[in-house]
Amino acid sequence: MADPLLSVQNLEISFLSGGEEIPVVRDLSFELAAGQTLGIVGESGCGKSVTALSLLGLVPNPPGRITGGRIVLEGEDLVRADEDRLTAIRGNDISMVFQEPMTSLNPVYTVGEQIAETARAHFRTSRVEAWDRAIEMLRLVGIPSPEERAHAYPHQLSGGMRQRVMIAIALVCEPRILIADEPTTALDVTVQAQIFGLFRELQNKIGAAIILITHDIGVVAQMADRVMVMYAGRKIEEGPVGAFIRDPRHPYTSGLISCIPQLSATPEDDPEALFEIPGVVPGPRELGAPGCAFAPRCHRAMTRCATQPPLDRRDDGRQVACWLEREAVA
Repeated sequence: MADPLLSVQNLEISFLSGGEEIPVVRDLSFELAAGQTLGIVGESGCGKSVTALSLLGLVPNPPGRITGGRIVLEGEDLVRADEDRLTAIRGNDISMVFQEPMTSLNPVYTVGEQIAETARAHFRTSRVEAWDRAIEMLRLVGIPSPEERAHAYPHQLSGGMRQRVMIAIALVCEPRILIADEPTTALDVTVQAQIFGLFRELQNKIGAAIILITHDIGVVAQMADRVMVMYAGRKIEEGPVGAFIRDPRHPYTSGLISCIPQLSATPEDDPEALFEIPGVVPGPRELGAPGCAFAPRCHRAMTRCATQPPLDRRDDGRQVACWLEREAVA
């Protein structure tokens, strides 16, 4: 990818636990171009959200910290940026829709005040202009009677409305990169389509890039240009979304796609209709073990999988960390 907007290079993130630094993200690299949507998928605990927080300098320290690598935004390494610079970047250059709106919204300010304050923090605008901008954003994200809802406090809104307020705050400054962490979890299908339409409008208007973190493969197929699959703190597969859906190459990726229920089959009709990946994701303290972290759950694991970390195979714009892929072309 030529001249990426964002380049993450060999990122390492650790958390202090019991006097020991435990790695939760290891050797993670990816790039993001302007106007591109990158979907990041994987089970809970694989490192998706903490990776997103690291891009904004929001990994809680202590106990967490970035222990290696670079996060380069148009030539500037954000890992080495000071807090003042990161504060200027947040919301203006990179914005994030957080997963839990009730823990992200301030309960003692109205939602209109919180949107307006975000606008005033980054633009030279009057209070009246910022308030009008807040109402406009509430209207854009589909909240009815926005002039009235702007005076409501977070606890007075439904979960879906609070999530839309979070999206309004994230979009108010028209960021160059929008990080959306499960942005439509609490929303019905109609509102979900409306929100994704807003994301596309932002891309078309200013060439914004989107990092979409989700468990929903259907959302990835609908929205993403490229997909990165994470497992136990590592990237195990990356490639164009069409290839990801049609031809997954890592056994874990194949398992994720096989877990999607098929409308044409039921467990009674076909015992194999609903696939389940056996076992559980290893805990953080197990991530330093040699070999492939997915090997204990993989039905295709070989002897070397338990003792040697897989090397990446790259071709046709795809990247796979699996010994099976290397054996296939050996």
